[in-house]
Amino acid sequence: MIGVLLVSHSELAHGMKTAVEFVAGEQKNFFSLGLEESGVAMYRAKLEKLVADLPKEIKQMIIVCDIPSGSPGTNAYDILVQTGMEVEMLSGMNLAMLLDMILMREGKELQQLIADGIKAGKESIDRMDFSEEEDDEEF
Repeated sequence: MIGVLLVSHSELAHGMKTAVEFVAGEQKNFFSLGLEESGVAMYRAKLEKLVADLPKEIKQMIIVCDIPSGSPGTNAYDILVQTGMEVEMLSGMNLAMLLDMILMREGKELQQLIADGIKAGKESIDRMDFSEEEDDEEF
């Protein structure tokens, strides 16, 4: 089973998890943790507890973090890789990426799930241009 852990600065990870479950319903093996003002030591302690309580069925974990090389992601990777499970980390979380990965976990290999999630995330980033809306008035 593939687990997904969202990590971020402050409350972003919790908010993204809430948004995913608002759209897709409650999800198994889906977790979130934010680095708060209490600091990295407290964050690591919470991570260690989360990892200790993970279901044994999780053999692979995808960490999705807010920014590359940030403390939330690097600390999560450091702790999870010590468990011996296969760990991958993605940055730049967005709702499209997460929904694709969460809803498509069943039956997908880890690397395909990651590739598809990244693709969905990138495709959702666009400039919305409403400047060419047609006028309803006729002259």
